[in-house]
Amino acid sequence: MSGFNIGNVGGNVSMDAGGDIVGGDKNTTTTTTTITIGFKQDQDKQKFVGQIEELRKQLRQVKSDIEDVDGIDEDDKDAIIMELMQQVKALKTAKDMAEELPTKQEPSQEKRDAIEAPLNGVDGVVKKVTEMFNKAADIGDKVRKVNNLKLILPILISARHLFGLP
Repeated sequence: MSGFNIGNVGGNVSMDAGGDIVGGDKNTTTTTTTITIGFKQDQDKQKFVGQIEELRKQLRQVKSDIEDVDGIDEDDKDAIIMELMQQVKALKTAKDMAEELPTKQEPSQEKRDAIEAPLNGVDGVVKKVTEMFNKAADIGDKVRKVNNLKLILPILISARHLFGLP
């Protein structure tokens, strides 16, 4: 037998040691969980929510800028504007869900997907706007009006990182 072995004692037992005396149930297991997706701290969560709101603001500005640019097919404009507004709405849903998530706990796959999908959607819509302007090379000077695209990607990358996404 190893360790402390105390049999049936008719009174009190006391122990004195130069350090810790640790006892436990040999049937008890201690588990440590590492958070990879979700918010490790409340600070991360608040920053994420702020960045989502900033993304929404920037997408609205891109929408406004596109409306002001001449020389793009009106149907193409309408399609991309509609997609931008869908992303603004999807980000609102993601923000609301993120606000409800507890910190130091991984979200369910359903909640993770509901937050990750709009972030992926922003990346997709930024690429579409860029492609639309690349096709319309004759309006190159007007593209400079839509400079918010440069602001969106760093915010998006940071938000993904705060939530634990690549």
